[in-house]
Amino acid sequence: MKWLSVAEISKITMIPAPTARRYASLFKEYLSSRKMGRVTKYPESAVEIFKRIVNLYNEGLVTTEIEEKLRAEYPRTIEVSATERTVATQPSNMMQAELSGAFSEMMAHMTKSLEVVADQKSIIEEQREDIYKLKKAFVLLARSQKKIKALPQLDMSAIAGEYDERASALEQKDIELEEVTTELSQDNSALRGKVEVMEAELMRLRKDRRDMENYFLDKIKRLKS
Repeated sequence: MKWLSVAEISKITMIPAPTARRYASLFKEYLSSRKMGRVTKYPESAVEIFKRIVNLYNEGLVTTEIEEKLRAEYPRTIEVSATERTVATQPSNMMQAELSGAFSEMMAHMTKSLEVVADQKSIIEEQREDIYKLKKAFVLLARSQKKIKALPQLDMSAIAGEYDERASALEQKDIELEEVTTELSQDNSALRGKVEVMEAELMRLRKDRRDMENYFLDKIKRLKS
């Protein structure tokens, strides 16, 4: 089996060397490797994994999503020496990061839950205050009902009968007033006619007086002459 360094894998995959080293560090659980002196080398099969990682990043996945994809597609491994190849299950830096992220997320959820509990406590206190006000209102309503019951009961039929009598009387008064108004209107019309006749007669009398005055003045003038 041919073993390749990160620099060699970088040339084969066209991945920049710093990026290839970062991938090797982030996803070392899925890359078989062995120490050869001071250099860590990977089997030729690791080239496929590096290419897969690049493609997943190009698809827009983030590191945690890529880690889940690799977990489903490739077995986990750990670094082995030249004389020892072992598959182990010790925690990696990625798992520690996941645990740290999960713990932070759990703390955030807990903080949010505490805030919700505090809000609910405030709401409960407000509801208790509203319930107290409602109880007080019910007490006042019960007292008012007792006072109303203590008042003398009114005879509604008698009140209705009295109302009908008063309404009939008012209606009769209205009819009488209308008749009187009609009579006064007729009388006014008759008086207006009489006044017109009297005015005409008065004008005639004034004319007769002027004519008589003129007649006597004429007679006096004739006698003097």
